[in-house]
Order: sequence, then C-alpha cells, then structure tokens
Amino acid sequence: MPKLQGFDVSVTIVGDNGPDLVGEYQEVEFTIKEDSESYLALGERIAEILDGQITIEGKLKRGHTQLDIINRIWGAKALKRGEKIPSAPRFAISFNVDAPGKGFSGKYRLLACKIDELAIKAQSGKNVVSEDLSFKAEGIEPVK
Repeated sequence: MPKLQGFDVSVTIVGDNGPDLVGEYQEVEFTIKEDSESYLALGERIAEILDGQITIEGKLKRGHTQLDIINRIWGAKALKRGEKIPSAPRFAISFNVDAPGKGFSGKYRLLACKIDELAIKAQSGKNVVSEDLSFKAEGIEPVK
C-alpha cells in the first residue's frame, strides 16, 4: 500500500478575515486524546473504563515569515502589563491531503483553534529563523 509523504500534505489557516498565517509549514501534527476514568465498583477488582474529556491539540512549524505575528495571534500589537489585551482570535486549520494517485484525497478541518504558544528560535549562521505554534481546537471534522 502506498504511503503518504510530506509533500502530499498542505496546511491552510483561516481566520475571521480569510486566509491568515499564510506560508508553507515544514511540520504539522495534531493529537486527539481522551482522559478516560476508571470506576471500581465495590467487590470488583477490574475497573470499568468510563468516557472522559476529549482534547485536540497540535503544533505547526515553519520558518519565521511575519513580523506582526503577535498581533495576528493575540489581536494586540504588544503584550504588556497594564494594557487591555482582547480575546484572542480563533482559527480554522485545514490539513489537506492531495495524493489521488496513491488513493488519498481529502482534508481534516480543526475547528475554533486557539493558538496558545509561540516560539521563535534564531541561531547564528545561515540557519533559518524558526517559528513554532502550538494550538488547542474545539472540534475536528473530515471534509471531502
């Protein structure tokens, strides 16, 4: 069976004003996790597994390309004590798979994503300045 490769996948981020945080992402990941709970009834030694809270989290990595990244993520030009910081905008992140020759075509759309971490890393020399974004989503859906 053919395997998906990195160049078969692209990412689109859409905010309230249309496409946002545009650019090529070198790495994309998302995780869906359920925090199951164990219930041990009286006299039982094997616990019943109960449904728990589901969380959807992810990361995006690329070269740093936008100097107004703080404004794009948090909706404020500066983040400092004593200044009113508005509610952060929410984004829809689409994870697009386009490899019809391998039998894969479609996308996942992560809904109401809030970017909660920005990391910019600069190293001396010819290395590219990197930008890592971490996010949490309120939903996910497949799109044909």
